[in-house]
Amino acid sequence: MKSSFFTVALGLSIGAQALPAPNNKASTQSLAQTVATLQTSGAQSLTNNEILSLLNALSSGAATLVQGGAAAGGAAGEGGAAAGEGAKGEAAAGGEAAEGAEGEKENEVDLTGEFGKAVAVEGGDIKQDILFTKSTVGAFEFEFQSAAADSVTVTEKEPGGAAPAGFEFLESKTYAVALAVSKGEGLTLSKIDYIFDVASAGLAGKDITQSKVGRLCQSAGAFVISESLGEVEFEAEENEVTLNLNKAVTAEAEWGIFIPVAAAAASNATAAEGAKGAGEKAAAGAAAGEAKKEAKAKMEGKRSVRLY
Repeated sequence: MKSSFFTVALGLSIGAQALPAPNNKASTQSLAQTVATLQTSGAQSLTNNEILSLLNALSSGAATLVQGGAAAGGAAGEGGAAAGEGAKGEAAAGGEAAEGAEGEKENEVDLTGEFGKAVAVEGGDIKQDILFTKSTVGAFEFEFQSAAADSVTVTEKEPGGAAPAGFEFLESKTYAVALAVSKGEGLTLSKIDYIFDVASAGLAGKDITQSKVGRLCQSAGAFVISESLGEVEFEAEENEVTLNLNKAVTAEAEWGIFIPVAAAAASNATAAEGAKGAGEKAAAGAAAGEAKKEAKAKMEGKRSVRLY
């Protein structure tokens, strides 16, 4: 009996593969051939109706499998299409970002200025960076942006006041900024920058990342460093300290570059310790050399005595 069932199952599988799609007119002949094959293969105990019922059930299962495969393929296609749309969207966003960066760059102008000479700057909210001649340990830069055109003059001078408490001048010169039209008021953007020349001897042992920008308070006769002036930032890639002025602060003033006394003292102490250590090593090396010479001389003397 088990053998008969296995034979029937095998026949059903073969029959299912041979069956054409449903509602096909040619299916009658194929079913008849399959029924005959099953009956001659040991399934005589099954009636024609029972065999046809089994075949129909198997055919329905195959159709379900086909439909499931088609659905899976459709879902995969939709997923691929969605992924393609996502990649397309990301590419478009990247292109827009690149265009935005190019647009910002196009709206910026780099100018070269000379101390004591007026530099004409445009309106239309075009950002203009004016880089001036190198000073002692770096170069002063003024960033201007306004709806109205103006004229900027920067004068390099000796400090007009004392350094803020707890600070010392990192750049020995100071910079007086004058704007002929606006007087530094109502600007869209105004920034005081200083770009350090890291190869300068005056910066040896100095931690420029601690540098600050101060504004001269003429009534007090001293420079002031305060968060109320604006946001101070050190840009390591440019070796630049920058002060983005608050809207209420006018750029027309005298500006200086400073470093905390503690930071300067620590740097100097480190340099002094290094020099001291190097000196001690040199002295120790010299002493060792002398001792070696004395020992060698004594050995030579002993050898001479033995020869006599």
